[in-house]
Amino acid sequence: MKKLLKMEIYEATHNNIYLLMIGIAIVYGVYSGYGDLEENFYNLSLGGYEVLLAMLHDAPGTCMLISAFPALLIGKSFSNRTLITKVASGNSRGIVFFTKAVSILIITTVSMLIYSFSGAFAVTIKYGFNAPSGVNVITLMKILICTILLYLAIFSVIILFGVIFRDNLKTIIVSVITILMNAIYLFVARSMNLPLYRHPMNLLRVILNNNSTFEFISFSLEGIILLGFIIMLSYNIFCKCELK
Repeated sequence: MKKLLKMEIYEATHNNIYLLMIGIAIVYGVYSGYGDLEENFYNLSLGGYEVLLAMLHDAPGTCMLISAFPALLIGKSFSNRTLITKVASGNSRGIVFFTKAVSILIITTVSMLIYSFSGAFAVTIKYGFNAPSGVNVITLMKILICTILLYLAIFSVIILFGVIFRDNLKTIIVSVITILMNAIYLFVARSMNLPLYRHPMNLLRVILNNNSTFEFISFSLEGIILLGFIIMLSYNIFCKCELK
């Protein structure tokens, strides 16, 4: 499994789709970083920390932008028969599925973090990081760990759509529309008093302000449970589906 996972990550990182995703994350991240200087959501000193929080605050919208790429990666794996070849080579369906899922989730989450940190880094060079005195490494680690777990849970839905449709175009369309509709729901729910607080995309924003130990554990557990449920559901579908 370890060897197959290394192969998956190697193939992904040498894939033009991944390179394009990283390129967009860096360019859009730097552009958004300077743009977010004008919208100080948290009334912080001008600097990299303010921009980092602002860009993490914008994560639901960025998820929609990035979602097309992992959808394309998983859809393409079915379309070009890569997964079939690996199963035919003697690897179990379980190992093939988990290595594919893990590699896609890793590179997608890394791209999201690159987006946020590239903007913060660019602004830090010019203005400094300027984190408030009450913010320390532990606070930042809580935010980042919880954010990563929520990213993994959100993007695992794309893996599910990939194994359901096993088609490039359908996976991309349904994935982007689903994340778009959830982003719209976040916007509408506030004005219509709809259930919102435990929504994974909303938690990406809530954790920025409410990062006590209790909230950190609570939000992280939600991310882990959602991730585990969706991945296991996807795994069961993949093991029973007909690979053509």
